[in-house]
Amino acid sequence: MLYTIAFKIHIYISTITLLAGIITLVLSIQGWAKKREYSRADEWASVIFSIALYLQLILGFIIYFTLRTTLEGAMWEVPDTENDASLRFWAIEHIALMIFALFLTQLGRIFIKRSSASIRKFKASVFYYGISLLLILFSLSIALFFR
Repeated sequence: MLYTIAFKIHIYISTITLLAGIITLVLSIQGWAKKREYSRADEWASVIFSIALYLQLILGFIIYFTLRTTLEGAMWEVPDTENDASLRFWAIEHIALMIFALFLTQLGRIFIKRSSASIRKFKASVFYYGISLLLILFSLSIALFFR
């Protein structure tokens, strides 16, 4: 029961994360193309994207490490996933992709904060958040494939 609720919340937050990432990327591309100043809206979009990714990580770890039943747990052990692509994806690849996406997002936030010129902030935002968003979309497409 608790697993189902947490998993549904995880899905809802992933939708918010995806939307925040898309909005952040669109604002960054527009800012770069129009050569406008980096505004509070740009900053808030990236903050919301970053916070949503952290929430996803925390909730994902709670689901993965504490809410699985003992029957599911034995099935999800890493050595047992060698021959099952779906289990391997959820046990290893999804987690690795999402942690790397979060790492890139945080790295982008660091470069944006350290940059003084707006054009450099937008370039860093497009690069880091764009790759992060691509990783998220790639993971989601694989997740839909294995459903």
